[in-house]
Amino acid sequence: MTKKPTYANFDNLINKTDAEMQRLGWTELQGREHLQKFYGVRSRLQLTEEELDDFLLFLQLSDRE
Repeated sequence: MTKKPTYANFDNLINKTDAEMQRLGWTELQGREHLQKFYGVRSRLQLTEEELDDFLLFLQLSDRE
């Protein structure tokens, strides 16, 4: 069973991933494709808090365009 997210932290992670995706110039489609490929979901809202944190780290470590 997955751990339930704390909503304040989950919202904070969503906001941070929004900022990182914008920094990278990712479209919504690019984000969905990445989530589908690596997590098997189409939305960040379907991720666990840990998965969302991992996705944020991936984005933060990605090269700037």
